[in-house]
Amino acid sequence: MNTEKVTISAEASEFEKMIIQSIDAVKKNPDDVECRLTLFKIYCLQSNWDAALQQLVILMKIEPEVQQQCELYKNLIYSERMRESVLSGERAAGSPGKQQPDWIKNLQRANALYAAGQFIEGESVRGQCIEVASAQPGYSSAIGEFEWLADGDDRLGPVCEFISAGAYRWVPFATIQSLQVNEPQSISDLVWAPAEIVIEGQTWKGYLPARYPLTITSEQSLKIGSKTEWQRQKGGRYIGLGRKTWISNRGEYSLFEMGKLTFSEHGNQQ
Repeated sequence: MNTEKVTISAEASEFEKMIIQSIDAVKKNPDDVECRLTLFKIYCLQSNWDAALQQLVILMKIEPEVQQQCELYKNLIYSERMRESVLSGERAAGSPGKQQPDWIKNLQRANALYAAGQFIEGESVRGQCIEVASAQPGYSSAIGEFEWLADGDDRLGPVCEFISAGAYRWVPFATIQSLQVNEPQSISDLVWAPAEIVIEGQTWKGYLPARYPLTITSEQSLKIGSKTEWQRQKGGRYIGLGRKTWISNRGEYSLFEMGKLTFSEHGNQQ
């Protein structure tokens, strides 16, 4: 079974077949590490986090040498669950070692107000955040120069989601010097895209969530990131499903379409 070089243009039916094939492969070869790793990744793609974690438990029993890899995947799943709590305003995201600006706290408050059904107040607070958040011009190796960049999901807007050192973090786009997102090479990259980010001269390696939060019952095309759907909420806020999409004055792009990004005074470097 070839699970490498996966692209976001893969058909949903292809993954349905892969699920069946992976389960059959594990049944026939229960001690095969690669078979179980593939099944684990597919469960992640399906947002079936409990089943994915169970595969990690089995993998560490079968082959202790994969423990470090399993711990990485476990932290990614825990970060994904933390992410869901943050986007609903229940918890605050971490930061990359620097105190966050006040508008980040207010954006979290806006998310909490929306989750509580206080849409008008939530939208008012969100609007205030957008007004004070700095916009930074930059350059993309794929699309060229842009005046500003933001997440298309209004729960995030001026914030770039980043998972590093086992923690889910919010990074204001305005604080980023450069950002490189790697092309997807395996199924898990469609869920968490390997990335390298430079903030104030410090390089961080980690992952960017490649999709907006989904459930087991979500449409398959959303799970594989072949499209983005926008839901308009009361109050006027839009939230995304499926493929993560960034917006700028140049248009809408998935994070895999942006190439290497440089910001501020680095923006015109090609």
